[in-house]
Amino acid sequence: MNNREYSILIMGNFASVYVVQLVKNLKKVNPAAHIFFWGYTQDMDTLNKDYLSCYDEYYLFDINHKAGSSIFQKVKAAIQLNYHFRKFASGRHFDYISIQYIRPEFFFALHDLKKHSSKLILTPWGSDVYRINKHFKSLAQKIYDAADYVTGPDDRFTRDFTKIFNIPQQKIVHVDLGVEPIEYIIDHKDQINANEAKRQLGVEGKYVITCGYKAMVGHRHIEMIKAVNQMKDRLPDNLVLFFPLTYPKDPAYVESVRAKVDEYGLNAVYFDHFLELPELFLLRQATDLFVHIQPTDASSGTLYEYILCEKKILNGAWLQYPEIEKEGIKPYFLVDNMETLGEAIVHAYESEPIKIPSTVIKELSKKQWKVVIKEWDNFLTEQKA
Repeated sequence: MNNREYSILIMGNFASVYVVQLVKNLKKVNPAAHIFFWGYTQDMDTLNKDYLSCYDEYYLFDINHKAGSSIFQKVKAAIQLNYHFRKFASGRHFDYISIQYIRPEFFFALHDLKKHSSKLILTPWGSDVYRINKHFKSLAQKIYDAADYVTGPDDRFTRDFTKIFNIPQQKIVHVDLGVEPIEYIIDHKDQINANEAKRQLGVEGKYVITCGYKAMVGHRHIEMIKAVNQMKDRLPDNLVLFFPLTYPKDPAYVESVRAKVDEYGLNAVYFDHFLELPELFLLRQATDLFVHIQPTDASSGTLYEYILCEKKILNGAWLQYPEIEKEGIKPYFLVDNMETLGEAIVHAYESEPIKIPSTVIKELSKKQWKVVIKEWDNFLTEQKA
């Protein structure tokens, strides 16, 4: 445990599990760290006192920053953004400002961000790189240009955003965000096997295909449902589909998924409430085949969790993870395109499981928060010195 002081202002999604875990683990490994937050108002229902008590102070506000708003509204939102930051930061100076997920509108506060901090640190997450609107990319580029450091693991995603935003290598720091369930899986996967997990979830004796991990169109649930329906005569009679739809909250989309399942008369279980680690582990462990086919992805913690549980995975061939393809073995079956999804599901079902190399398991174990948070704290204390 470290006790060297520094101050860090976090900017991002206040309720994101990654921000919550980063803050809680940072405070745990270094109680002397002074942690602040500034950002948009969030749903506070899922946040507990243990998390909130990690902060010296947090400042939440709301502005009109909807994607479809007019130019006038966007200008008004930028003015509000500046107002709220100046109000919060007045008379303060932070050793670090850490932006978790790079929002282009932060460009409009960039002068003040630099003024009130010694170092500006960026941590891109994935969609802020791969799905950024081309009109906003120039704003994001200016934020990257102004940053002192950009963090990311030594993997394909970091190489991608380094190239996309032309980031000098001396700015790159290889510290990673942890994956909280990994430690739990390592501790429990030999205690609760797949059959027991299925029993506890009420699907004993079923063959479970888990479809995606978010309530988003990009996870292509409807396409999965259609593919399963087309191939149901070649899949087990005891088939049940799992749909983890806990976030983001989108009742209309969730209802569209349910309606399509009902239309085809398939059996399904929906997870639309926040999952604590024990239940999340049961979902992973009860799965026989996980289908992972969204258009883009950075470095999926969920994918890592299914690999650790040694489950069959059907992964889009367009989603590349060379850092976990060791000894010439891909730890997942591949679907080349959406037109062949049904055949790929059947192929994965009929095939023998892929033997996961021990080197991959060892590599994934390094993504535990108790490992990566020490690297974060060492980096922050070293730069402060």
